Amino acid sequence: MPSRWALTGKKPLIWIIDNNHWERADIRALLIEGGCEVEGFASIFHAIVALYREIVEKPAVIVLEIKNLPYRSGELEKLTRVGVPIVLLTGVYENRELADKHRWAAVLQRPFTIGQVVEAVEAALRFQF
Repeated sequence: MPSRWALTGKKPLIWIIDNNHWERADIRALLIEGGCEVEGFASIFHAIVALYREIVEKPAVIVLEIKNLPYRSGELEKLTRVGVPIVLLTGVYENRELADKHRWAAVLQRPFTIGQVVEAVEAALRFQF
C-alpha cells in the first residue's frame, strides 16, 4: 500500500535535534533516501525559534537526541507542546527520569543503530496517517 505522502506528493518533514553533526547527518541521509524532507537543529532552542518565526514548517515527527544536549526545561516543555510525535534518543543511564516523564512516540537507548531510528520514525509516521 503506498504511503499517504506518496499519494499526495508531499514528503513528510522530519526534524532532527542533535548537537552531534555527524549523527544528525547520518540519520538525515537515511530519512531523505526514504522519501522524507529533513531539517536539522543543533539545539531545542534553535528548533523552537525557527518554528515560531515561521522559518520552518511544523514537522510530522521529531527525532530528539537528548544525550549531551544542553537545554533548559522550558525549552523541552515547548517542544513537547508542538503536538507531534517525538522519538527520544538517549543513553542507557542518562535521562531515565526524562524518558519516563513525557509521552514519546519511541524511546531508543544506546546502543541503537541508525536503522532503528529510521524504523521508529517510520512507525510514528504510519501511526499518524
